[in-house]
Amino acid sequence: MPHTNRQWKLAARPTSLITPDVLQLSESPIPAIADGQALARVKYLSIDPTMRVWMADTPQYMPPVQLGEVMRCLGLAEVVESRHPTFKKGDKLSGFTGMQDFLLLSADDKYPPQKLPSIPFLSDINFLNLLGGAGLTAYFGLLDVGKPQSGETLVVSAAAGAVGSIVGQLGKIHGCRVVGIAGSDEKCKWIKDDLGFDAAVNYKHADWKEKLAAAILRACQRRKPELVIPARARILFAIASLCPTLGDWIVRKKSG
Repeated sequence: MPHTNRQWKLAARPTSLITPDVLQLSESPIPAIADGQALARVKYLSIDPTMRVWMADTPQYMPPVQLGEVMRCLGLAEVVESRHPTFKKGDKLSGFTGMQDFLLLSADDKYPPQKLPSIPFLSDINFLNLLGGAGLTAYFGLLDVGKPQSGETLVVSAAAGAVGSIVGQLGKIHGCRVVGIAGSDEKCKWIKDDLGFDAAVNYKHADWKEKLAAAILRACQRRKPELVIPARARILFAIASLCPTLGDWIVRKKSG
């Protein structure tokens, strides 16, 4: 086993997009564990948009990462040594591992990781996406908040992203006609051809608003053939489940 722990630490707070000076790679000795502690080797990291929010020194849903601290990050780890009351050697864990090779666990950790079940036919990395935060956000945001009904039209922004791509597929399972909004023709092709979205609109095209209106209009007319909606009509009623994107957050911060 290595004797040093490589760690990415927050060195500067970004003001817009992340630049190379924001994170700094450092090395420190791997600590010896004491009673009530365990050492886990980090195997996978999930680089998520919310990490950009954690870098900012502003009020948010979690305390911001402080300068000089290991950058907060979700990941998968495996216990390699343990004197911990809950975790034993060989246990696989999911949670806040930080951007580092090894994670020291204590019985009084504020955000303890979750022990993963052993599912023979399922790869561990599924607990960082479909069975992790992205999947939970998609599932509860759509089904508990949006409550879609069969035959309704579901419009998904950031449809090629981690959450949006799952939302669209859940909508199809529940009988919705799904229209996705994404940022490239390649992404639009992917969500239609591979994920089964009914329509996709590239918001970087100049006429994307007209294309989106047309896609929604087709959906409404399919649902009730006798209904004809004028091209300039407004959408009078909709249910919106709001999951802000990183781009929205950066724009709001820059504009004050």
